[in-house]
Amino acid sequence: MHKKIGIIIFACIIIALPILTLVKLPKEKAPFSENENRYLSEFPTISLSSIKDETFMNGFDSWFSDRFYGREQWISAMNDSERLMGKTEISTVYTKDDRMMQVLSDYDDIGAAYDADKIHTNLAVINSFAAKHPEIPTYFMLCPTSVGVYGNSLLPSAVKNVSVDEKDMIESCYNELSSVTPINIYNALKEHDSEYIYYRTDHHWTSLGAYYAYQSAGAELGYTPYELKDFTKETASTEFQGTLFSKTLDQSVTKDEIDFYTLADNSATPSMTTSNGFDKEASYDSIFFRDYLDVKDKYASYTGQNVAVATLHRNNTTTAEAASDPKDTAGTDKRSILVIKDSYANSMMQFLINNYDTVTMIDLRYTNQSISNLVNVEDYDQVLFLYNCITFSDENDLIKAGL
Repeated sequence: MHKKIGIIIFACIIIALPILTLVKLPKEKAPFSENENRYLSEFPTISLSSIKDETFMNGFDSWFSDRFYGREQWISAMNDSERLMGKTEISTVYTKDDRMMQVLSDYDDIGAAYDADKIHTNLAVINSFAAKHPEIPTYFMLCPTSVGVYGNSLLPSAVKNVSVDEKDMIESCYNELSSVTPINIYNALKEHDSEYIYYRTDHHWTSLGAYYAYQSAGAELGYTPYELKDFTKETASTEFQGTLFSKTLDQSVTKDEIDFYTLADNSATPSMTTSNGFDKEASYDSIFFRDYLDVKDKYASYTGQNVAVATLHRNNTTTAEAASDPKDTAGTDKRSILVIKDSYANSMMQFLINNYDTVTMIDLRYTNQSISNLVNVEDYDQVLFLYNCITFSDENDLIKAGL
């Protein structure tokens, strides 16, 4: 009787799920998943050739898995059941002590993959870029992720044995640099590992973590960093659930805060323009995009969605006072810096822009153009490559920097 009941229930699910999926299909051809921050797969094109080479069935599998009815609820229920059985890893994300972490490892099924060949290639590109522009000081900041700072003590012993020590990785990368100045922020972050410097549900550092990186980088980049007491902190949201939450849908981990920092004396009012390298696309009177506080991707409230080129302008409001401030190298020297980066740079801009007249960010993931086609490198006083360890180990677009 139990077997019969099980068969009936299973049959109902098998029949009902496709029917509900078809009835409840989104009207959009490619609807956007806010939780996963991506567009869902489109229905594949049906043709004799696509059926023969199996591209249709593969596409159909992707389409159906993206859209089956109650998808997120099913995934959440499955993840909850695995956690009840004592599993600490869900979709390569480890959860312990109210914190989610993604591990950099030698194995794809453990965490983010460590690709030594790709890392060597990227370092060679940075060295080549610096050699091509010897008159412009070039710097490299490789940022540890939360696992690198909080340590492997939070990970299961089996994972510790295959996870990459990010401190060693950073030092190894810096040893390969030539004519490029390394900016080692690891110790500065480690000194503050008891503070809220990384998000609990997202792979980025918090504004406070970005501040400590900015503070540590001042000695190499040649500016005197502002102290925390010089800023006004605004907690813009306490409802942030980031990229790691999207993988696990684990509601047990405390939601994160989004904090904005501005100079308390209002001596600067940063603005921003975005460009594809050929013409100006948009101008903004702030580097904080508050509309994103109302959606899933709240981290985008720092300088908006990633784009090919974003240029920040300091905009002094008290020129005379700023010029007399020894910290204000931007107000006196009108210095500029070109930052070739991943999204770790975004939350750091709220601090860095206060020491430069102009900061231009280039994200090579969002363009097919080379850097020389996007900006005139000679217009900048410094160039900074800024990446986190996981992104840098899997970066395919940096090769454009050397073109």
